[in-house]
Amino acid sequence: MIPRLMSLQQWRRERFAGRIPSENTVKRWAKNGDIPAKKIGKTWFVLVQEEIGTTGDELVDRILKGS
Repeated sequence: MIPRLMSLQQWRRERFAGRIPSENTVKRWAKNGDIPAKKIGKTWFVLVQEEIGTTGDELVDRILKGS
């Protein structure tokens, strides 16, 4: 299965209702590994299928992944 990629700008608009995090914030999340993302060239993309499977809680996510 080919992973679906979504630009950070599109992802933050679709993922959040109301107050949307800044572009710098989501770039920091991507760089720190807080969200599953991949940099291609100079552009960051969210790995949509992996992001859907996360809860936002590091411990819970590790348990669910079995690692």
